[in-house]
Amino acid sequence: MILFLIKTRNGENEYESYGYYENFTAKDFRNEKLSDLTILSEYYDQDFTEEDAEGNDGYWYGEKIVWVGGVWDITREELKTLHKFGIIYYSGES
Repeated sequence: MILFLIKTRNGENEYESYGYYENFTAKDFRNEKLSDLTILSEYYDQDFTEEDAEGNDGYWYGEKIVWVGGVWDITREELKTLHKFGIIYYSGES
């Protein structure tokens, strides 16, 4: 199970949001079994391609630039704690 960070730059402002996958590990991400393009495409429900790239800074999403800021292994209990504090919505087992 992994936690990922999506960063968004809109002008001078930057925002962070989080998501997770239950069937991948950080090693899968490092080994490119799961790419940043896949994470962004599924998170935003839009197909991102290399043509959307803004150099090494991320990908255009409308007027914003978005990128994957990090991927970490996480346990179900840690995810429940993040949910408890309103950082992420977790709909898994109680």
